[in-house]
Amino acid sequence: MEIINLFGVAGLIILVGFIGEWIFEKTNIPDALFLLLLGIILGQFAGSENIELLYKFGPIFTTFALIFILFEGVLSTDIKKLAGGIAEGTSLAFLNLLLSFFVVSITMTIAGWPFWESLMLGAILADSAQAVIIPLMKKIKIGSQALIALTFESAISDVFTIVGTLTIINIILMKSFSLSSVLQTVIYSFVFAIIAGAVAAFIWVKVLPFLDRFSKSYMTTIAVVLLLYAGVESLKANGALACLTFGLIVGNSSKIYHLIKKESDYHMASSAKFFYSEISFFLKTFFFVYLGLIIDLKETKLMLLGALLASLLFFARPIAVFLSHRNAKVEPKDIVDMQILNPKGLSAAVLAQVPMQYGLGKGFPTVVLSAIVTSILLMILFVFLSEKGIYKGILVPKHLIGGKQGSAKHL
Repeated sequence: MEIINLFGVAGLIILVGFIGEWIFEKTNIPDALFLLLLGIILGQFAGSENIELLYKFGPIFTTFALIFILFEGVLSTDIKKLAGGIAEGTSLAFLNLLLSFFVVSITMTIAGWPFWESLMLGAILADSAQAVIIPLMKKIKIGSQALIALTFESAISDVFTIVGTLTIINIILMKSFSLSSVLQTVIYSFVFAIIAGAVAAFIWVKVLPFLDRFSKSYMTTIAVVLLLYAGVESLKANGALACLTFGLIVGNSSKIYHLIKKESDYHMASSAKFFYSEISFFLKTFFFVYLGLIIDLKETKLMLLGALLASLLFFARPIAVFLSHRNAKVEPKDIVDMQILNPKGLSAAVLAQVPMQYGLGKGFPTVVLSAIVTSILLMILFVFLSEKGIYKGILVPKHLIGGKQGSAKHL
């Protein structure tokens, strides 16, 4: 592709990304759909040589997209509210993971796929798209308790999907399964990553007041995120989780110090969060277009399989919500919203590329992309039906039906 054409396409992609976000704000239709569609259209004119180049250099871009979006995505997360929703959010995320394991592994095994690869795909599709869910929750006025639970679920589901996928890859590569070995690996990966991210964050919070005097100080934080990821990964732990922990603490440093009754010299400025959100927008925009470019429309069976998996997971979701909130004091509509708001997104799309680096998961990108599009379309449809009072959910706890739960205040 000529340089002039490349710049023209890049400008078009950014404009479509901006317009897509504006449409999302007005209509609740996620911008990812427009970006994927643009990528699919561009892919028809890209040529096989350019697509091969994308496959070659894609892992570098997708890895950076994952770690940076995880970092930026939690900068504005209120750690107090997050702590309040830990129990319900964690149980919902864990039950959703188990449900995804069960539904996907059985469906894929019946379809003739290897068991461990089927289980890996289940881990990938347990993702919950934070970038889609959080803005949408603000628009449909979901109850505060449900909002906190979904916020925490969307944050921790990234961790579950990442750790689950990488653990299964390790099991396949080792060609053996030892529960104690897997548990040790998972615990080490979790604990070391969290400690490393927290230590790096508290040290960096002390350094930032000095660096803020300089005009390029925001970039140094990105440098630390990259160094943190590389260092933690080199020690065989989860670098993405370390970056998520780092972002959560740096973004909430003043609140954390206030909780432990100590003064903090640093508070992340809104201009810094704005700067990082712009980079996140850039990465997200090009990433979804990249996914559209590499999707193979000729693989009809794989696309139908992805759509089937997304549909099965969507209609199985009420089981996880019911089990995690069967005694909760929330509005019936909040239960319905929690059942609906579980689209697949960026983490699933990124993780679908990872197994291919090890010669595994052939066809995963197409299946996962189809599942992402289907899950978003189902969410849009059922949000509309719910807001109109047509859809009233499945497995809504009996004590909520016909009752008024005044304790669930709406934001």
